[in-house]
Parts: sequence; C-alpha cells; structure tokens
Amino acid sequence: MSTPDLIRKLNGFFPVGDTLQGDLDALTREQVLLAPGESLIHAGDPLTNIYIVDEGWMLRSRHLPGGGRQIVGIALPGDFLCFSSLMFETSDFDLTAKTQAAVSRLQIDSFRSLMHLHPGLAEALVWSTAHEESLLAERIVSLGRRDATERLAHILCEIVARLQLIDRHDGEVLSLPLIQEDFADILGISVIHIVRTFKRLAMLGAVEYRTRKLALLDVAKLHRIAGFDGEYLHFSQRRDVRPIHHKPD
Repeated sequence: MSTPDLIRKLNGFFPVGDTLQGDLDALTREQVLLAPGESLIHAGDPLTNIYIVDEGWMLRSRHLPGGGRQIVGIALPGDFLCFSSLMFETSDFDLTAKTQAAVSRLQIDSFRSLMHLHPGLAEALVWSTAHEESLLAERIVSLGRRDATERLAHILCEIVARLQLIDRHDGEVLSLPLIQEDFADILGISVIHIVRTFKRLAMLGAVEYRTRKLALLDVAKLHRIAGFDGEYLHFSQRRDVRPIHHKPD
C-alpha cells in the first residue's frame, strides 16, 4: 500500500472504507523518486498531476528576484501536493525535496473519476485544503506578531504534532532534516538570529538543536513559550464521523 500516511491522516477525520483504500492504492501505483534538492515542479510550470507524499520531506517555496527564498510550506508523508491543479493551470511555487523523497503521481482525470465514485474523497480534499490554509494563516500570525523565540518554538511544536499524527515521531529526539538556513527562510529572520534563538531555547531548557536532530528537553515548556494550540491543525475527529464508501447507486 503506497498511501498509509494519507489513510492515517484521513482516519483522524473520518474512517476510510476498504473500497476507497483499495481504489487509492490502485490510483497511486506510479511513483516519482526524488533526490535531496531535486525539484518536482517549478513556479510557472504547468500543473498536470496531483501528488501524494509517500516518503520524505518536501518544501514549497518562492524564490525572489534578489536571490532570497521564502519557504511557505513543509509537506510530510500523507500530504497532497498540487491539488490546485484541479482548478489552476500553472504552479505559483517551487516544490523541492529536502530529503530523499517518493511521491505518488495521480492523473487529474483519474482523480476526478475517483471523487465521483467516492464523494467523501472530495470532502477529504476540502479538509486537506483547509488544513493547508490554517498552516499558512498561523505562519502569518508568527511573522506579524510573534517574536523570534516564539516563532521558532511554534514551528517546532507544529512539526512535532504533524509527525505524531502520522506516527513518524515518538521519543525525546526528533529527526530533523531542516537546517538553520531553512528555519531562517521559513520564519523570515537571518541565519545568525536563528542560531541565537536556538541557543535561547536551549538556555530555557526547551530544546537543543543538533545536526539533523532536535532534542526535545521539555515539550510542555516549548508549548508555553510558543503559546501553541494545536486546534488550528484540525486533528480532532468530526462529530458526524462516518466511513467513506462508494457513491450509492
């Protein structure tokens, strides 16, 4: 099965029936493998497919004329990529593999047919879009109103929570492929400032940054520093939980 993380995420929203799971497996048999730093799509490229991240971390970013970069999103296993291809013709962002990555390619027409068979899948796509919008909105709050320490603490809390949702983290040390330059481009501050901020979080006894790893010294303290409330991630189940099955005949 190529979509376990997607199924795990959707099951937090509504139970996924065996029929839909089988159809998704059949639809996601074409896989694209990416090396670290390799781009899946560039800004301005035509949108011709939808993708699901199977393995690895992907970065969605915009490169500015002066050479700067703003990372606007981190895609983890189970996340959709390019679902805007259902509506738009070209990409607004670069999608680049931060680690070795594998993504399943779904043709737009096949995905539309699957949504016709499973109306709940369209609802799941709306949920995924709302989830992405919430992540972006929270990033705007960080950029506009949180100081550097709060910004960094908040994005770390968010990453941990998203990885826990798909059972990709459970412990005191987090495997973290993001380097300090990446955090600078996510949070809109300099690399020097990021280094100082990580040191401050270590002095406060919250986390300790190591190469490609993050020691979680006190997650509760990290949450307090960030003022983190994970409700914006929409991880809780809906009240009218029901399985997604075939559209009734």
